[in-house]
Amino acid sequence: MIFKTIFNLIWRYFDVICFVLALICINIGAFLLMKAIALITIGLSLALIGWLSEVVDDDKGGGK
Repeated sequence: MIFKTIFNLIWRYFDVICFVLALICINIGAFLLMKAIALITIGLSLALIGWLSEVVDDDKGGGK
């Protein structure tokens, strides 16, 4: 029963977890190539996460 509860909790946020892990892997890969590229990808990743959080917040009727 406890495993089913944990699985349901993880499954609810699975797409967000995969998205964040993908951004982490992209940023690590960019850092291995060049430091300047890594800083640019980190900035773009943070901007994308910020924008997506605003879109999700507006879709749920939050914010204002």
